Amino acid sequence: MSADLVGQLFEKQTFLMLLSPKASAELKTENLGDSTVSEASRWSASRADGRCFVFVTAPFGPFSRRLARELRAQGARCKRVLVNGGDVMDWGLREAALYRGGPADWSRWIADYFKREKATDLIIHGAAYSHAHQAANEARRLGNCTSSLPKDPEIYRRAAAHSRMAPFAPAGKITPAGVRRLIAFHTNYILGSPLFPRFPLPYRYSILSQMNGHIRRYLKQTIARPATERLVQSILADPRPLFLALLQRPGDAQLTHDANFGEMCDFVDHVVKSFVAHAPADARLCFKVHPLDQGIEPHERTVRRAAEAAGVSDRVTCVDGGHFPTMVRAAVGVISVNSTGGLSAIEFGRPTITLGSAIYSLPGLTHQAGLDQFWRQPEAPDANLLVAFRAVVMAQTQINGDFSTPAGIALVAPEAARRMIAAQ
Repeated sequence: MSADLVGQLFEKQTFLMLLSPKASAELKTENLGDSTVSEASRWSASRADGRCFVFVTAPFGPFSRRLARELRAQGARCKRVLVNGGDVMDWGLREAALYRGGPADWSRWIADYFKREKATDLIIHGAAYSHAHQAANEARRLGNCTSSLPKDPEIYRRAAAHSRMAPFAPAGKITPAGVRRLIAFHTNYILGSPLFPRFPLPYRYSILSQMNGHIRRYLKQTIARPATERLVQSILADPRPLFLALLQRPGDAQLTHDANFGEMCDFVDHVVKSFVAHAPADARLCFKVHPLDQGIEPHERTVRRAAEAAGVSDRVTCVDGGHFPTMVRAAVGVISVNSTGGLSAIEFGRPTITLGSAIYSLPGLTHQAGLDQFWRQPEAPDANLLVAFRAVVMAQTQINGDFSTPAGIALVAPEAARRMIAAQ
């Protein structure tokens, strides 16, 4: 499982909390997003005496320290496992354990650490880091687990009537603060590498390669913007039906862990072959590059070669740019692996299919009859179910705030601690 530099900055699926049998509880999941609000009345006040929270991964910056302070104020113990210099900068050395071994010994070490510390709760940030995923597996092996989000659409329809959201509070601009914290983390990762020589970051491409790739892509997009705008306008002006396929970042954990596509080229080949065999003869297919793509893999060339091999070069194209809402509105259907772009397409009322695991892939929201049928009989989303789904997800899994700005951290940390403590 791999990740990428910028993808970690914008990671929103945030904390997985697992309770061991010693806590007489079961797995709880929390997605503490950076844009929505919680239903405060769902969570009762409680104390955390006897609980031990172990942080394995956390957002870049001081958020983990602030969350630990909130948990300790309610009687909990908090520990952090440090595997690189960036972790040390973000947490410090107090109440921490340094892991200086290699990936091969990690699972056994973390399982022993859970037992030694009598850990009751595991907190991880995202699922992109392989050692976080392995830690979650070890925690599951020690306890039971459940998912907080069902797949039955009727549950959302019934629960929506009881889901109330607290007022929204602005947290400020996230990206500048997030970029500063990202740079600081990776600078200290490099400086601390002699102390942690055997535990590399799970990035497919090196930090330097990703930085160079983003710079090259930015310059290329700037120079090619007029040509890209002309291409997009020609696509939108064509009266033939348009299908939009959303590319994801190479190395994205959502692609490698929650779908059957190891590479983005596998997704392209799969979609093009189905398009050729089953789409109407006048239909068009446009692949859109992810806005946070690293600029390393040649997506345009990959799409062009797949289209040429299938004999549909005149109907298949790839765009690195373009206004997403405008392109989605012009499409008769949207194909996604499992990105949030698919959910945005549903919000625009576009028939959408996911080819991987996604929380919004529900009967009534996404097409359920397979890709081959999607080209001719795409299932439109149910607007009422979307309203119910959003109400439940926002009330039960989201917290207003972010992990980078001081104002955002001040909003998230107390509420996150309260929810974690209440989940017994």
